[in-house]
Amino acid sequence: EFLGQLEEAVGRAHRRVTALNASGAQGPATTLTVAVVVWPRAYIVHVGDSRAYYLRAGRLRLLTRDQTAYEELLDQGLITEDQADEAGLKSRLRNVLTSAIGADLRPSTGLIDLEPGDALLLCTDGLTRHVTDNEIAGLLAEGAGAEASCRRLVGLTLERGARDNVTVIVARFAAA
Repeated sequence: EFLGQLEEAVGRAHRRVTALNASGAQGPATTLTVAVVVWPRAYIVHVGDSRAYYLRAGRLRLLTRDQTAYEELLDQGLITEDQADEAGLKSRLRNVLTSAIGADLRPSTGLIDLEPGDALLLCTDGLTRHVTDNEIAGLLAEGAGAEASCRRLVGLTLERGARDNVTVIVARFAAA
């Protein structure tokens, strides 16, 4: 029931953004990844290509799936990763959103039960285009505080010439 309420809140935001453009032309749109933590559970709502991850015992797990033309072609079995790489489709189609607030909205929802010692990461694709999952896992596994982890991830992205915005949120859950 709570996930349904969160999804409805995203729907309301979508309708408000859509209403900003009365002409009927494509107006503003955005991605969204939300985590609401009611210990020990994290409720996730996701739209677009921003991501949610969690780290447990040094292992990073992706909680969301990018809602892009590239991922949809893979999911539907219309193309393999190797075919996409050969045709140069990955770099072009991973930027084409198939769901966004203010455009074609198809939110996905989920939940995860957290444990003491876990870390939760929400981020935009500005981070994941420049920092690999293995690098993210290694940095988060170092156990620095949430703010320090955010600063290091953003700093690494900027060092690598980020051309997109980068937003990073880290939450750490204290071990018992």
